[in-house]
Amino acid sequence: MASKKLNVVQIVPELEEGGVEGETVELAIHLARCGHRSIVISGGGRLVPLLERNGCEHLLWPCIGEKSARCLKYIKKLRHLFVEEKIDVVHLRSRLPGWIGYLAWNMLPDDSRPALVTSFHGFYSVNQYSTIMTKGEKVIAVSKTIRDHILQNYHVEPDRIELIHGGFEVQCFDPDLVEPDRVDALRQQWQLVGNHFPVIVLPGRLTQWKGQEVFIDSLNLIRDLPFIALCVGDIDENQSFTRRLRDKIASYGLDDKIRLVGHCADMPAAMLVADVVVSASSSQPEAFGKVAIEAMAMGRPVIATAHGGSLETVVDGTTGWLVPPSDPQAMAEAIRQALADQARLRRMGAEGKEWATRHFTAALMCSKTVDLYTRLLEEKEAKRTGRRFTVVQMLPELEGGGVERGTLEVGRYLAGKGHRSIVVSGGGRLVVQLEREGSRHVTWSVGSKSPLSLRYVLPLRRLLQKEKVDILHLRSRMPAWVGYLAWKSLPPHRRPILVTTFHGFYSVNAYSAIMTRGMEVIAVSESIKKHIRERYGRKEGVTLIFRGVDIQQFAAEHVDPMRVESLRQQWGIAAGQPLVMLPGRLTRLKGQDVFIKCLAMLRHQDFQAVLVGDTDENPGFVEELKQLATKSGLAGKVMMVGHCSDMPAAYALADVVISASSSEPEAFGRTSIEAMAMGKPVIATAHGGSLETVVDQETGWLVQPSDPVDMARALDEALSMESPRLAAFGEKGKRRVREHFTTESMCEQTETLYRQLLGERRALAPA
Repeated sequence: MASKKLNVVQIVPELEEGGVEGETVELAIHLARCGHRSIVISGGGRLVPLLERNGCEHLLWPCIGEKSARCLKYIKKLRHLFVEEKIDVVHLRSRLPGWIGYLAWNMLPDDSRPALVTSFHGFYSVNQYSTIMTKGEKVIAVSKTIRDHILQNYHVEPDRIELIHGGFEVQCFDPDLVEPDRVDALRQQWQLVGNHFPVIVLPGRLTQWKGQEVFIDSLNLIRDLPFIALCVGDIDENQSFTRRLRDKIASYGLDDKIRLVGHCADMPAAMLVADVVVSASSSQPEAFGKVAIEAMAMGRPVIATAHGGSLETVVDGTTGWLVPPSDPQAMAEAIRQALADQARLRRMGAEGKEWATRHFTAALMCSKTVDLYTRLLEEKEAKRTGRRFTVVQMLPELEGGGVERGTLEVGRYLAGKGHRSIVVSGGGRLVVQLEREGSRHVTWSVGSKSPLSLRYVLPLRRLLQKEKVDILHLRSRMPAWVGYLAWKSLPPHRRPILVTTFHGFYSVNAYSAIMTRGMEVIAVSESIKKHIRERYGRKEGVTLIFRGVDIQQFAAEHVDPMRVESLRQQWGIAAGQPLVMLPGRLTRLKGQDVFIKCLAMLRHQDFQAVLVGDTDENPGFVEELKQLATKSGLAGKVMMVGHCSDMPAAYALADVVISASSSEPEAFGRTSIEAMAMGKPVIATAHGGSLETVVDQETGWLVQPSDPVDMARALDEALSMESPRLAAFGEKGKRRVREHFTTESMCEQTETLYRQLLGERRALAPA
């Protein structure tokens, strides 16, 4: 892909002067010089000959930037151009042409569309019309300020935004390449011959937000100083504003000091006429501020208003001055300082030249843009062939628990493989980790068992379409209903592959049956697979993928002893006493009450016991457990330590780990394999997934569910066992986990299933 010659179309309203136009031309010429086919569509302008002299093609479409119905004829024409000229990349740089280009692009079949890039060049008014500049498959922000503006005001995921600063043309803006007669010609044109006063130049369109009025007000405050000030910009473009500026200059009696010199075709020479250059944008910040970097490239210090892109281009006190916007007093003071010290001006000019050359050249901008084109085309090709895909996982929340951790693990794996991973949930403590590991999170309360959850059906439908989702993976019942309804509402050929994971022994009813509606259903254990077959009648399209544990994270040798000691002190665990641990949500299904009853039968044994799980989630049951422990004479031996964010250290602290699920079996039993991975023997109830993870009398003990007597028998045996023999149980458990139950294996099998399903779909698609 890197060596392929591209066909690139850029679309702008016109090609007169301005930052957008300049960058368009610079990129177009760069593309042509690199051997690509470079096409620019515009309504024409003075920059067209420069384009054509440098090997670019210009298509003159007179109404492309005109806000009238006449521009609509170009939609069909542009669509035809994309197809006939085999365009690889379409780059939209302005709003109205952006809509024309986007509508033409959107009319094409997905697999025939060129790569779509938009450049967000300004602080457009935030409305539906301006959203077009965020519709690119990649959105270029021309400054960090613009990137923040997009994120704050538009629904654009951060990974679609690419920061590419604008740049100056080194061959143009180099003081060593500007002949003295060019500078002399301008000095003569602007009546500066014989002038020995410092010259202050403000380049830019004559418009209120560019700050020429503030500039004039500031000059009036220092009228006692010797200077000549020049406002460089077309005086015919906005004639009413030009008259306003002239009236203001006259009212101050500054006609001999301030001049409106009109358009300048030789800005490098204009910068050399100046001693200091001003960028005075006021009511609206510069999105990037090309004037500043061009001035610095020419060795001239800059006075700029401290907002927008100027905060990134001008280094206050080093390459110039930053002053508050719309503050004539502050600007006057900066100009006064500048004019007072010529040596400082020269020093700042040299610093600015080095700074601009290092960070803001057109070559750097163009190189980054072409690299973006190439990466986007590679992503599209990888997506088309199934090498890269986009996955949305849905679940109620991201607090703690096996389903949540499995979601994070798959998300991390997918992101690491270059796929796009999106997770939809109601949020929670794990969101920060999820996003840090490369997934995007969408916060919607899709887990609430209320009709209100259905309000997310349409937003989800839009998300699936907008993000071109390949796999929709549903992991819990209420989110699954939301996901299924959104999926079902799409035309069949636009639906992603629908996958569900059956994580538990849900009550058998129509509500739970949603977990069998996937095009493929993942069962997390043989027990669950059997449950699906026997209770729902689904025999085909069910894949067994055991849950897994991260054997790098859950490895005793990787747990710093300081973490274990810190947890011991935090929980108040005495050294030297065996510690029995039951991790899991504090709910009757997890069997903490059975565990406490079991402990009451072992008061002859020397032990401490901890229940690890959030004590705020189910306060009624927590109080019941406390009373049961007190009544059983275990108040000092059983502790509820709350949520633990460092479970590897917790397992390292334990001697025996319990999985006591009672009225409902564990679908898989993640607690057991985490403990086994840490080399700890496990006592688990003999139903559900535990029958597949724990080997009785080898890696631990299997006991009858809801039977405190049988659990007490096993725990008594464990606590009475010699340490080497107990350690042997742990070693066998560790070996079993590494052979059968790793996160890596789970994620690899999940990715393989995704690929298989996508491959089957492509094979069935019409040629």
